[in-house]
Amino acid sequence: MKMNKILLAILAMGTTAGVAQAQVNLVNSDQSQLSVYGILDAGLVQMTGAGNISPNFVTGAVPTASAGAHVGTVRGMMNGGESQSRWGIRGSEDLGDGNKAFFQLESALDVGSGQLATSGLSGSNGISGAASTPTHNMIADTSLNGQLFNRNAFIGLSNKDMGAVSFGRQNSLQLDIIASTAGGYDPVNAQMFSPINFSGSYGGGGVTDNARVDNAIKYANQIGNFNVNAIYAFGGMAAAATARSNAQLNLGYEADTFGVQFATQQAHDTTALNPGTVGALAAGPYTINAQFLNLTSYMLTGRYKVTDPLMLKAGIERMEYNAPSNYAADVAMNTIYSYTIATASQFTGAQKNLNVYWLGANYDVSSKTKVSVGYYDVELPSGTGNGAGGVYATSGSDKYFSAMIEYNLSKKTNVYAAFMQDKKSGAMAFTGPVTAYVPNTFNTYGAGLRVKF
Repeated sequence: MKMNKILLAILAMGTTAGVAQAQVNLVNSDQSQLSVYGILDAGLVQMTGAGNISPNFVTGAVPTASAGAHVGTVRGMMNGGESQSRWGIRGSEDLGDGNKAFFQLESALDVGSGQLATSGLSGSNGISGAASTPTHNMIADTSLNGQLFNRNAFIGLSNKDMGAVSFGRQNSLQLDIIASTAGGYDPVNAQMFSPINFSGSYGGGGVTDNARVDNAIKYANQIGNFNVNAIYAFGGMAAAATARSNAQLNLGYEADTFGVQFATQQAHDTTALNPGTVGALAAGPYTINAQFLNLTSYMLTGRYKVTDPLMLKAGIERMEYNAPSNYAADVAMNTIYSYTIATASQFTGAQKNLNVYWLGANYDVSSKTKVSVGYYDVELPSGTGNGAGGVYATSGSDKYFSAMIEYNLSKKTNVYAAFMQDKKSGAMAFTGPVTAYVPNTFNTYGAGLRVKF
């Protein structure tokens, strides 16, 4: 395989009109395959209780409500209403005797601006430069933090009987269950219209940074209808062997009419990032604050095909937050991803628990039209830790109702319209910093176009 010709072909695609109409096979022989693929998804959105649509945030808007960004109703363009816009390169080589080598590089992008999709945490920081006055930009922590290939970057080897082993940046197993395994166990499998699809904290077992795992070794195998997946990620910190490490396991069964998936993960010294305060902004344009913590999570999901057009889906997840195991090593870090850490802190006090439940259905009205509905409930029990040494005196809840209709124009192109309502109460309701800007019921309406290539 002549690598120079392949690289020239990839570069030429950037100036070739119509490339988003079909997958491009750069190499396709008996021994090797190399292709470029992706999804482009854009549309219009209206949101109540919202802030400004941010050109630096992955979707442009935060449908689960962005703290400190509650001004009123906003209308504008959303990026990836149904699926995150992306492009990627994947390839494989047949090594003979049922063995293959493979790789994948995948990056999220913003169709509206043409930029690399990222969190928007750095630069604007969600505040102005004086007196903590909100700028009302909708931004949030994500697992996309300026990496060139921010969704996936891995290589591996597979055997038709023994399974596959891959190395690199890879999806969390819980993220795969929500959005990918068996077509996704999220009933409304749409990025802007489902809390568990939008927020990587559910796929990440508690924080969104965990939704994709760096420096990870993954084993995957399917034995008949059963599947097993495991991940171990190395922290790579001297004198602190478990710091920044992550261990995950997934076991499941998939048949035509039903499926069930279980997953668990244990993450040490992971991070929850936030745009910080005026002090963080003053420290530089690419600064954030980081809280270090340990996470344990469990997820159980199921699906059942009642009839050919009707599929039911449900799931539960338990997330447990605790103090980090190696804070002395954590606090010595002064950078993470492409950011400078202005202030580092640690989760302290009693364990925090979040319980998540969802239930919904997909119904194929016709061969071209599908309707999806879902109900999601995030519960915070009273007495659970707040991460700052205290406990929540009252319980809290965050409830969502979502609905979406899709119409397929072809096998690769569809249009969609969707709605999501979010109601927060109790300890999960917003209370500041400016009470006039803090509603606790949020409605998101949108319609868009999605093209796969």
